[in-house]
Amino acid sequence: MTDTTIETPAPDSPAQLSAPLVQEGQALESSRDAGYDLAAAVGEPVDNSIQAGARIIRIRTTTATEAKTKRISEVAFADDGLGIAPETLASALSLGFGTRINDRNGLGRFGMGLKLATLSQARRCDIWSRQAGSDAVFHTFLDLDQIQAGAQTQLTATQVDSFPTDWQDLMSDPRKSQPFSSGTLVVWSNVDRLTGGGRFGAAIDERLSELLYFLKRGYRRFIDEGLYIELDGKEVHLHDPLFLLDMPRVVERFDNAKADILGDDTIEIDGHKVHVRVTLLPEVFRRVRGVGGYRGDEGKQFADLYIPDNEGKVSILREGREIYYDIVPKLLPGGTERIDRFIGVEISFPATLDEYFRVRNVKRGAEPDGKLRGEIRKLVERPVKIARDRIQADFSKNDLVERKDATEHEAAHTAVERAAGKLPQGRAGTPDPAGAGTGGTHGTGQAGGERAPAVDEGAAVRSSDDVIAELEQDLQIGPEDEKKREQIRYAVEKLPVTLIDLEWPGNGLLDIEHLNGKAVVKLNNRHPFMRSVYRPLKEVAAKEPEQLNPAQVIDLARKAEVALDVLFMAYAFAENMNPNADQDYASLRSYWGQFSGTFVTEALRGS
Repeated sequence: MTDTTIETPAPDSPAQLSAPLVQEGQALESSRDAGYDLAAAVGEPVDNSIQAGARIIRIRTTTATEAKTKRISEVAFADDGLGIAPETLASALSLGFGTRINDRNGLGRFGMGLKLATLSQARRCDIWSRQAGSDAVFHTFLDLDQIQAGAQTQLTATQVDSFPTDWQDLMSDPRKSQPFSSGTLVVWSNVDRLTGGGRFGAAIDERLSELLYFLKRGYRRFIDEGLYIELDGKEVHLHDPLFLLDMPRVVERFDNAKADILGDDTIEIDGHKVHVRVTLLPEVFRRVRGVGGYRGDEGKQFADLYIPDNEGKVSILREGREIYYDIVPKLLPGGTERIDRFIGVEISFPATLDEYFRVRNVKRGAEPDGKLRGEIRKLVERPVKIARDRIQADFSKNDLVERKDATEHEAAHTAVERAAGKLPQGRAGTPDPAGAGTGGTHGTGQAGGERAPAVDEGAAVRSSDDVIAELEQDLQIGPEDEKKREQIRYAVEKLPVTLIDLEWPGNGLLDIEHLNGKAVVKLNNRHPFMRSVYRPLKEVAAKEPEQLNPAQVIDLARKAEVALDVLFMAYAFAENMNPNADQDYASLRSYWGQFSGTFVTEALRGS
């Protein structure tokens, strides 16, 4: 039997060259771009606090201003959890170390979270901790600058007298002014990734607002179960995009209105369950087609309910903590629609199913695998369609209520009034610079056009009072009807364009009076277009859905389609009567297209 011996070359032999497994300084610097934004980074120490049994988590940021640029210089996290054992604390900031590596029963798992999160925002991290049942406080730190300079070569846990003076007040219950009996304090300092300013940089206030929103939404279930989270001295109240949990703002303003659950199903994978839920937000938040709730000043009470953010987005929770809130491609039937802002979709799963949702160490983002996505799509399809139908039906019902209370053309007047601020001011019917009044013009001026309207030099100047008095006479409004008189006066003096329904013999479809850059449009209800198309359309729009005959509606829609076609053609034919049409009407066409686009967009916003 032959004895085979493998000789190992001497360490300095050219046959064997060696290198460290990790170049500490360079590796740590490179790890700073691990994919964390501020919200995702803050989530890691918060997760650790929850894993440690904390019921109170306090976060405080310190800002500084340098060269007129505001930045966050420090971020501190304090909790009342069980604390960290000294032997564990010594390794807490070591990359790859973790007490829950591949633990599928909690928020942590990868052993990289706190370290990468810290380095993504700051160059130094300090941790102080006191275990339950002990008075001893231990401290450790990681400092990139010291590592680069060779001053820090290892991590150590050292006993200290107490928590640092600058942060000691955080280690107490703010509601009772009682110090924590145990807990951990994490401080990020030398923060260099949270600077405001720059052409495309996010302002610090904006980042803090995004962080607050993430905490409200991401930890909503924990807050609902009693977890107290504080950000810069203010309690963080939960926000539930499904509108099922008790939210203080909803409790106070809307009698704790709750969503309807339209879908509540589970998918079982390897003995573990994926929970899928679909809700329809309470009707009080979707009474009109606008972006959440009511229009105008009344809508301000909805501003902090984040309803527009819900549009097509899906909330995905891992172990009760949200790790994704965005659109999941090809999940909702037919894609995303505007009205989906009133629909809540939530998918929750245990950490044991991370691979099915492609969860990585950043814990920011999740996307169900193809087959699982298909199963989830089947579960959400029917409730989402039901929700969309109910939203549209409620819109129609509330539209009718509004129409009955509204004045004629109110929706159009409101839309044009809102849009007018974005458009150039009309010039027709205004006094010329020389002081000669142009007076009112009937159907001849180009409002806002480049060419001055033709003016009858001998025409008398008409005041708004003259026009209002004439309209009151045409509409047969008596002196006793003060409300209608005020509506006419407001329309003529304040609205950029006013529509008035009248009747007169002849072929005229409309007549326009320009007055001080505003326009009064008189519609002739005897005209065939008005009689056969426009008025019937308004009558149909005023009916309840169950009163409509589908065949009659389709017939009317087809008539309207043809009538609109010939309306455009009639305008072109009218232009054709002028041999200089291209020269005289080019700016008119341009303005007409611009204004019609703006007005239609505003009028149908939220539909």
